[in-house]
Amino acid sequence: MVLDGFVRALDGFEAVLAGVAPDRWDAPSPCESWRAVDVAGHVIGELRAVEAYATGHDEIDSPADPRPAAGDDPVAAWRAARADMMAALDPAALARPVPLPWGGQMPLGEWLERYPVEFLVHTWDLAQATGQAAGLDRGLVRDVLEPAREFIPVFRMSGLVGPECLVAQDADDLTRLLAIFGRRNSED
Repeated sequence: MVLDGFVRALDGFEAVLAGVAPDRWDAPSPCESWRAVDVAGHVIGELRAVEAYATGHDEIDSPADPRPAAGDDPVAAWRAARADMMAALDPAALARPVPLPWGGQMPLGEWLERYPVEFLVHTWDLAQATGQAAGLDRGLVRDVLEPAREFIPVFRMSGLVGPECLVAQDADDLTRLLAIFGRRNSED
């Protein structure tokens, strides 16, 4: 299975998730009105959505409240969702066309190779909320800049993402990526 970038993004999120101190789950995140546990629940829900696509379900409901997906043990919930999703990603599932948010379709495997952007941004969000270093893979960050620019207008029009932040001409890739999603890199 060729999903190297996707798996590396999952590994990065899991490292930050596993590093959350028990008293930090209710800490505010850069995602407006979300706490650390909400970020975890949202990303766990994304794993469940990928699993649903892999098993042939194209209609996926995103719950308004992501917190329940994290449960009482967000790390255990993540690991279970990740294992279930990975088990569903066989060659037939990776070849299955899935609907794209901006219209059209793409094979699931191709979509996942372009999809690490959400995991990268939410890894940073969770790290910011819980006082950790995000430790994002610089190569992945660079590789997702173009796909992020492709699909962000749809998310912005739907109100899921705020306005893009201005950055300096010489800004690094992480600062540029975060700016696309309406976030300011705290290391700037």
